[in-house]
Amino acid sequence: MEKIKQIQEITKELNQYRNEYYNFNKPSVSDVTYDQKFDQLQKLEQEIGFTMSNSPTISVGYEVISKLQKVEHPIPLKSLDKTKSIEELNKWRKNKDILLMLKADGLTIELVYDNGIFQQGSTRGNSLIGEDISHNVKVFKNIPLVIPFKSKLRISGEAIIHKKDFDEINLRLSDEDKYATPRNLCSGSVRQLDSKICSERSINFYAFNILECSEQLSDSKYENFKWLGKQGFWTILNTKISEDITNEFIENMKNVAEDMGIPIDGLVISFDSVSYSNSLQETSHHPLHSLAFKFEDETEKSVLRSVEWNTTRTGQVNPTAIFDKVILDNTEVSRASLFNLTFIEDLGLTIGSRINVSKRNMIIPYIEENLSKSVGVLKFPNNCPACGSQTIVKNTGTADFLFCTNDNCSAKLVDKFVHFVKRDCMNIDGLSEAGLQLLIDKGFLKTFDDLYNLEQYKSKIVKLDGWGSKSYNKLIGAIEKSKKVKLENFIYALGINQIGKSSSKAIAKHFNNNWDAFEKSFVENFNFSQLADFGEISNQSLQNWFDNKEEYKMWNKLTSIVEFIQEEKKDVVNVSENPFKGQRVYATGKFSLKKDELKIKLEELGAIVESGYKKSLDMLICGGDMSKSGKADKATKDGVKMVSEEYLMQYLK
Repeated sequence: MEKIKQIQEITKELNQYRNEYYNFNKPSVSDVTYDQKFDQLQKLEQEIGFTMSNSPTISVGYEVISKLQKVEHPIPLKSLDKTKSIEELNKWRKNKDILLMLKADGLTIELVYDNGIFQQGSTRGNSLIGEDISHNVKVFKNIPLVIPFKSKLRISGEAIIHKKDFDEINLRLSDEDKYATPRNLCSGSVRQLDSKICSERSINFYAFNILECSEQLSDSKYENFKWLGKQGFWTILNTKISEDITNEFIENMKNVAEDMGIPIDGLVISFDSVSYSNSLQETSHHPLHSLAFKFEDETEKSVLRSVEWNTTRTGQVNPTAIFDKVILDNTEVSRASLFNLTFIEDLGLTIGSRINVSKRNMIIPYIEENLSKSVGVLKFPNNCPACGSQTIVKNTGTADFLFCTNDNCSAKLVDKFVHFVKRDCMNIDGLSEAGLQLLIDKGFLKTFDDLYNLEQYKSKIVKLDGWGSKSYNKLIGAIEKSKKVKLENFIYALGINQIGKSSSKAIAKHFNNNWDAFEKSFVENFNFSQLADFGEISNQSLQNWFDNKEEYKMWNKLTSIVEFIQEEKKDVVNVSENPFKGQRVYATGKFSLKKDELKIKLEELGAIVESGYKKSLDMLICGGDMSKSGKADKATKDGVKMVSEEYLMQYLK
């Protein structure tokens, strides 16, 4: 256990050093220190047979699959029966020893290991059949890919995103694109077809049950949790109890979860004895050895004072409730989304309604109920709050929503421009929402291509409040720079309904960053639903966008202005033989190229670049004077071929 902790700590330390070196070019330690740590980690991993998924000694890589395959669970992953009563918990306990555990709010998954090596990960699905997510499990932050236990092991647990990571991800997104809860983000991430997307979501796994083990373990689940910890797994927070559960127990668990940043929606109690648990029968829905305790969401009474209606770039007019301030989970709350017209009507809300407000899962402000006896008659605005045009009600198949009928609505226009200029779209720095609003109000901006003709208004813009020659020149420079853009960013910038960042990337990848090929696909009735992250709704939305004559006119102008950045061609000499292709290589010493540039060049040659020295290397590439190099000595001893930087340069331009 001590050596596993040591491996986990060194892995974390080395990854921090790698981040400093490659992403910030500010290493905090010397290459010698890094290499010493690396060798120490590699030796420990080999000694006890344990390797983390993010270990710098391995390169898992990213994997893209066409679809998620179905997986049959030999042991059904049933959900638990639930209660909100402490009295019922203690009655259920039957005076036996139990485990009190956090009920993490994420996605339940199953992991399978054999001979100490990770074999498969899958979602719970309908408890009998789930989906294979092995490619994504490999890029979780804390999954061991190799464990000391060398027999068959099947466990279940919860994949979650810590609150800190969730907040950091949302900070990078616009308000429109933010995720509602860590659970929603986790669930969507785990089921991505491209594991690179999942790797960026900081997903962790907490084990909570041993489903199958080929060796006899303890009869105590508490001891078995300790055993899982010795295998390198993070286990869900648990405590063994031999007395009745009290509010104090529950509050302590909630506080620890809050400190650890683990999103929870309750607790779980389970009999500690494995043999007793196995003697209990199961219903078709849930086992009888465990019971979920669901928190009553903290609620406060308030009064609905008004409703704000805001028009988005899609024309949807969204309602937000404004009510008297209440304190929930130690924060002031006075606003909550009303989602849609159906939600308002179902609650029977009107101005002055007495309401019960909660923060669901301690995150999302939510109006739980209307306490007023009379049914409300809240009026929906007949006119758009932004432009005054008529509004209409549309049913999307799930609920009624309010929409502005004016295609040239100012709110639509401002939001569209805000989206168009943001970093992962056209990346035009220097245009805030207020600045865009001003330029639109002055009549300088009506369509996206107007951004590229602002020079004609220079004399007027520099005189506007908050502007001047310096701000103007900076803006024009950013606009000029934006003319060179990746196709995926350009498509995303257009703000096509249902086409987000990942969908835009899938389009660009499929059409090899070629706009003409993308445009031609509409004429040929290409079905976009065959692409990753696409469905029929997205496909139809694209077709509707293409068929809109005004949209066609607009993007036709833009494509004559911008230049799409093509992927750089491999900078490789045309030689009859490439000795690096398919070879496992590692570069050590001082090179004329930076390490990240060298890695790219080697990968372009088809080499498999290892993150450290290994006996299994095909080639050690040596830079500078290697007469005193420990790695050169190792290569000589291990029979690994050594080549110089000069030799490598023969195959590069």
